[in-house]
Amino acid sequence: MTERHDNIHDLDLALALRRLDDAVEVPPIDPDREAALMAAFDAAMARVAPPRSGRRIYWAMAGFATAAALLMAIGLAPVWAGRHGTPPGGNTGLHKPLSSSPRGVPPEAQPPSDFVMVPGAAALPPMESGELVRMFVPVSMLPSLGVAPPANSDARVRADLIVGQDGLTRAVRLVD
Repeated sequence: MTERHDNIHDLDLALALRRLDDAVEVPPIDPDREAALMAAFDAAMARVAPPRSGRRIYWAMAGFATAAALLMAIGLAPVWAGRHGTPPGGNTGLHKPLSSSPRGVPPEAQPPSDFVMVPGAAALPPMESGELVRMFVPVSMLPSLGVAPPANSDARVRADLIVGQDGLTRAVRLVD
């Protein structure tokens, strides 16, 4: 019933628009009137915003981009110095940022029953809550988790992972 009701309103609207179209008299095209209208429009636009050259806008945007790059570089300086910045006294030789990369460090063989902290997990925020997740992990991923692959390993090994509230893995152990 509502569909028919909508169709009646659509038909009434179409008929009313058709009557309006028949009743309105459109004046013929007048080039002089169009030119006067365009001139008035151009004069109004000139009063609102003076014309700016494209070169001025380009250099203004380049200046903003340079300022933004400098602010980002200044903001990243503490990150480049390490998590806690340069130690008091300014001796950067003693300060070594934590690395989450196992390159150059031979993984120590751990008994399969002990959890091993994932490299870089010490630099993460303190763990408020977490969960223990048991899953199959590719053997190729074990060195990045700080675990030596077992000698008799397949393509995947079963492992327990401790995952923090932020979704980041904090520790791992291999399960027999």
